[in-house]
Amino acid sequence: MTGTPFDVPETDRLLTTTRSVRRRLDLDRPVPRAVIEDALEVAVQAPTANDQQNWRWVVITEQAVKDRLAELFDISWQFHQKEVWTRSGRRRNSAQARRNNESAAALAGTIARVPVLVIPCVLGRPPDIGAIDAEWLGQDLASENAGTWKDRVRIGAMRASNFYGSIFPAVWSFQLALRSRGLGSTITNMHLPFERHVGELLGIPAGVTQVCMVPVAYTIGTEFRPARRVPAKERTSWERWRA
Repeated sequence: MTGTPFDVPETDRLLTTTRSVRRRLDLDRPVPRAVIEDALEVAVQAPTANDQQNWRWVVITEQAVKDRLAELFDISWQFHQKEVWTRSGRRRNSAQARRNNESAAALAGTIARVPVLVIPCVLGRPPDIGAIDAEWLGQDLASENAGTWKDRVRIGAMRASNFYGSIFPAVWSFQLALRSRGLGSTITNMHLPFERHVGELLGIPAGVTQVCMVPVAYTIGTEFRPARRVPAKERTSWERWRA
């Protein structure tokens, strides 16, 4: 077998131009249910820790529900904007910071009109890293060598990584599948301060974690460019950490 299994330039174009779309969402064009379902079928092929596949997806299209979510979204956005803008110091005066703030503000103002809102969920609650580490340190391990390494090992961070690492690859796959079909999306978490209220509104059990919200719509125009990023080689260390 020769060559590569995929068209590399086209695959790279998809990966490097799947942007967070907020201002270029087409708020007036309906999104067929089948398109969302197809993209989610792609998403659930993403890898998960321990092959648990404990994700769930709540898709919202009812206007009355979107209106209520938009109200909660706006409250969180107003608080978040003031907090972050105050803490960001000189960074808030950069052109990029202003563009990002304007883009987020635009989404806050139009979120109720976005055709589809998707809330990815995970069964269970996020691990308490401190509690898990304390429980680990309190165990009486049978291994005769345990005393030489037990106090230097922590497993809470591993559990937390497994928890979120099992949903965000699927969210990203969902976004890529949307992009390949001419739709845009972004990840936002402005509803999460009201997670309990949103859970009651949507019938999501208290034992299920709402991870984020993904607004979905067709895009106004289809051309997106790679973002300005520091080259990876300037932020990559081989064999040992280098600042």
